[in-house]
Amino acid sequence: MAKNTTQTDPRSTPELLHVEAFDPADVRPWRFHNRRGSGMDDESLNSLASSIARDGQQQLGLARRLSPGDTHAVEAIFGVRRLDACRRAGIPWRAQVHEASFSDSECAALMHGENEWTEGVSPLENAEQWIALLDAGVFTNQSALAAALGCHRGTVSRAVRTAKALLQEPWIERLVRPVMHEFTQRSADRLADACMDGTRRPSAKKRARALKPGVTANSLYKRLFDDDSEPSQRETVFVRRKGHAGGGVVAAKIERDGEGGFSVSVRAHEQTPVELAELAEQVEALIAAETAEAADVRLGRRLAATLTAQHAKDVHPSWLEGCIWSAARASGLEWDQWRCAVAAETLRSQQDGWELAMVRAIGTP
Repeated sequence: MAKNTTQTDPRSTPELLHVEAFDPADVRPWRFHNRRGSGMDDESLNSLASSIARDGQQQLGLARRLSPGDTHAVEAIFGVRRLDACRRAGIPWRAQVHEASFSDSECAALMHGENEWTEGVSPLENAEQWIALLDAGVFTNQSALAAALGCHRGTVSRAVRTAKALLQEPWIERLVRPVMHEFTQRSADRLADACMDGTRRPSAKKRARALKPGVTANSLYKRLFDDDSEPSQRETVFVRRKGHAGGGVVAAKIERDGEGGFSVSVRAHEQTPVELAELAEQVEALIAAETAEAADVRLGRRLAATLTAQHAKDVHPSWLEGCIWSAARASGLEWDQWRCAVAAETLRSQQDGWELAMVRAIGTP
């Protein structure tokens, strides 16, 4: 087991970052980890294992030391995908290590922030973890959990309600659990609302008995609740026609379906550059509105794609502030000059490393 210790910033109060490498056999996942299906399929893990074997483990996991005499040395708070990939690649798993005194609530906050930056954990997986944390008394109530994770109280309440409706009744749980990593929050909420509707439950339970686990998340609602007599609900968000007085061929259209999904159809060869630009702006605005809760994460990803750690240190401060302002606007955030300057200074100092500095700059836990 290799150890490495670094100091974060000599200008601040000394704080040591303990990094160790472990045989994956000596590590077990934290009991509250939320990696149940997202990114845990063989294809994804084998691809990650090949990448790690070739380029090394680029992102550290987070581990908490276990007491002497335990069956394992540490537990993986986050980095469970990387742990499994390292096991497949036959190489040690590297992680920042906290001592056993590090609390479950602190672990939960760090896990929630880290998973925003890696291959996404589904809303149902998050909600199941939140329920487990609440049931175990790690957080006294949903408000305390929301505050610790940096979520809105209503987001936690709705997610927990949906997860309980879909994962705590056997007739629907056996169909949802195998594909829970496929659900968006909107599609999960819609299915949960239907399951809790007393007038629709009896027929849905009969249909459920005829289904085998493995029905995709996208089609499960239709298989259980769709009545062929119900008209398909589609809303046209944007349309452009080519022809006289607005008639003729539809050259571009954006539609919303009844499940909250969107479709875009384009006859690109019939669009001028100006019209294509307008269509792109319509799509970007639509995505920004639908994913407003993730605007801060999108900002972080834009900064990571635009800048390197060395850029942030070397370039003129005003140029860095301009990059941050532009990325914030593109992510749907109305940041003023002062906040851009504060974020720029955080990135320039990078007290906790490049990724953690960006997390701090955009205000996530």
